[in-house]
Amino acid sequence: MATKTRVPSLNAVLSLVAITLLASCGMLKKPSDKHTDNDNDTNNKQYKSQPMSPEDYAEAKEIARLNSLYNPWQLPPPNLEQDGLGMWRRGDIAYLKPGLDSLKARMQLLDNATRSVRIQTFVLSGDETGQAFANKLIELAERGIDVHLIIDDTTAIFKGSQSLYFYLTSHGIKVTGYRPIWMQAGNNPGVFERIFGGTTFNDRFGGAFNVAKIENHRFHEKIMVIDAEIPGWGMGMVGGTNIANEYYEIIGQPGELKWRDQDMLVRGDIVADLAAAFDSNLVDIDAVNNNAYFSDTIEDYVSGKRGRFGDKKANGIELRPYAIEQYSAAINRNLKLRWNTANIRQIHHRPLRNELTAEKRFVNAINNAQREVIIVNPYIIPSEEMMKALIGTARRGVNIKILTNSYESGDTEFVQEVGRMFYKELILQTQASDRWPQSVPISIYEWGGDSLFKNGYSNFHAKYALFDRQIALLGSFNLDPRSSVWNSEVLYETDSPLLVAQLLEQQEYDSGPNYARIVTKEMAESYISGGNAWETMRREVLKKFRVFL
Repeated sequence: MATKTRVPSLNAVLSLVAITLLASCGMLKKPSDKHTDNDNDTNNKQYKSQPMSPEDYAEAKEIARLNSLYNPWQLPPPNLEQDGLGMWRRGDIAYLKPGLDSLKARMQLLDNATRSVRIQTFVLSGDETGQAFANKLIELAERGIDVHLIIDDTTAIFKGSQSLYFYLTSHGIKVTGYRPIWMQAGNNPGVFERIFGGTTFNDRFGGAFNVAKIENHRFHEKIMVIDAEIPGWGMGMVGGTNIANEYYEIIGQPGELKWRDQDMLVRGDIVADLAAAFDSNLVDIDAVNNNAYFSDTIEDYVSGKRGRFGDKKANGIELRPYAIEQYSAAINRNLKLRWNTANIRQIHHRPLRNELTAEKRFVNAINNAQREVIIVNPYIIPSEEMMKALIGTARRGVNIKILTNSYESGDTEFVQEVGRMFYKELILQTQASDRWPQSVPISIYEWGGDSLFKNGYSNFHAKYALFDRQIALLGSFNLDPRSSVWNSEVLYETDSPLLVAQLLEQQEYDSGPNYARIVTKEMAESYISGGNAWETMRREVLKKFRVFL
């Protein structure tokens, strides 16, 4: 009699999925020194089907469904080449749902710190979230943990942010890069004479030009690292989220609008690279500041004056009950993560060192795509190389989708207006023709926010891209000249199936009818032809000077 092959039941298959994958799910727990490859672990062990709880069964089904979204065309594995843009490593990665989960993860990371905390942000607002964050850093420092904070100085012009800075510094927190020009000028007698003094044109204005050049370079990364010095113990957080209420969907009062952003968590050896990016930024910022016309006197002014700028709360900051209630709900929520071991690398984009790596990686990834490119970015003013890559790839039959802000939702109207001037070419140049019969027109979706859809959201701030549903790029990099030419940025690339799938579903949700509209050919035409002669001339001027927007 022939022996029958026993086909495993669905329950048995899901049990195996649960055993191998649920082990990597959970709260923000520190990893062990070893990271186990899930696939190899499955091949090397014999598992028996065992009863599953309804919760485990549902989670196993969800993970299996997400994995099925990865590489649906069964393309060969992506070529993870060593191209000099960043070192590939094995590490753990977890998607963070935008808003409250991102805030919960950030604060829980800080609670887990035992030795050091490195944080870089472009914005630290003097609001309820910023105040809670500042208090947590002070608490960690009082426990003996080394805390260092980098904040780009453009955020310092607002009163609440200034109050929070003085509050942090007076409580012993190391803060680098937070140097508001007008405050420096006020603390440096004779500074304007040094800049504009002299008899020649260069003497009078050369200093001002140098200041403008220095100030146009921004440190735009969003980095958070804890315990990077402990092998196998450090954890990091990267993405586009700054530290302010709106990024975590917290509002001060009913009617205020929320932002949409995106972060992710990493752990393993890759965390050392993230810490190295932070440390190299410290070196670069110090070099810029040491050569600047505004010497650093703020620390001297604040040092030794603990309590003068507030105790438990920075002077002048208003804490509103409605926002405090939402913040408390966020940090008390249950955070469930799906960790996935994958290949991952960091790409550090540093114009001050002539390392323009991020756009190069984007262009290469677009040119190498075979089936699909999804780009999600709040500010899109493509370079000539980017335009060539997008149009050429669409003409090969690759489906390209772009999600960005509309003029109504964007927080920088000039950027959205200039970006729209490229829509017509992107759409019309990719229509199928006798020359390009396989061409697929590029689809552009504009996030409408509350102004169009009455959904309680304003600005769209997430920055990620997916290629062939195999590779994800996520970080602080905007697809505009400011990020490409001026800004220091950090970008993460990974082949994590779960992260790719979750970002794909987030993009589909955010491009849906409650949040975004697709740009038609007629709309694209109207963006560059509407208005009178003055408006047409203004648009052309903006386009020519787009590198400074």
